[in-house]
Amino acid sequence: MELVLKEIMSPSNQYKVQIIKRRDGHYTTEVYMWQEDCGYEFWSPFKKGLSLIETEEVAVTLAIEQLRQYSGEIITL
Repeated sequence: MELVLKEIMSPSNQYKVQIIKRRDGHYTTEVYMWQEDCGYEFWSPFKKGLSLIETEEVAVTLAIEQLRQYSGEIITL
């Protein structure tokens, strides 16, 4: 089973990225965008990231870069 280790939000709270540890020990990232449609509000998967990241530190670095790229915002931790 996959495990979400960390979730990083953009400053506007319109985007988030999850760092996920896979069963095989590698990491992956997924970017989500907050959406509102017909009165419903939900996190919509926007972009699946690389799936063979070997360390959590590299996964965090890549996740921040993806969040910066898609949100267009400055991301600080």
